[in-house]
Amino acid sequence: MNITTIEALQHGDHQAFEKVFLGYFDKVKYFLNGLLRSEADAEELAQDIFVNLWQNREAIDPQKSFNTYLYTIARNTALNYLKHRSVENTFQESSANAMQEEAYGPDEILFAQEINLLVEMTVSSMPAQRSRIYRMSRNECIDNAAIAQQLGISKKTVENQLSLALQDIRRVISAILVLFC
Repeated sequence: MNITTIEALQHGDHQAFEKVFLGYFDKVKYFLNGLLRSEADAEELAQDIFVNLWQNREAIDPQKSFNTYLYTIARNTALNYLKHRSVENTFQESSANAMQEEAYGPDEILFAQEINLLVEMTVSSMPAQRSRIYRMSRNECIDNAAIAQQLGISKKTVENQLSLALQDIRRVISAILVLFC
């Protein structure tokens, strides 16, 4: 942009603003998209930048590089947006965690953790093959046929071992529930 266009913009010339807008909008949007990786956010922020440019046109120094001025504004706008989004995400995560903790009180959370530990101890004390089959089924979400194929055993053996593992776990949990309830 030449200095006369920038001076005209500074003095409120709408045609000068239109010329600047048409000359720079796509470049600013492309620059923002590179930083934000979101075309919709880049477009919205680019529009905001040009609205602010018009509102603060008196602050433009026509003697300085307009490119540098505009890209500095775009960079700062993108950084502020990313910071705001990060704070917002952190707040949403902490709110979700707080709501989860409210839904389940400390006693319920502790009890669930103790049950999980008890299940893990029970699975660890099972015979090696039964323990392995249970972990493959429940932790790795592998279906019975695939477990049988991987271990070189029949599907019926896998089903029997899972049934025995679940019986062991039910027995231990039942004993704990009798004690605490």
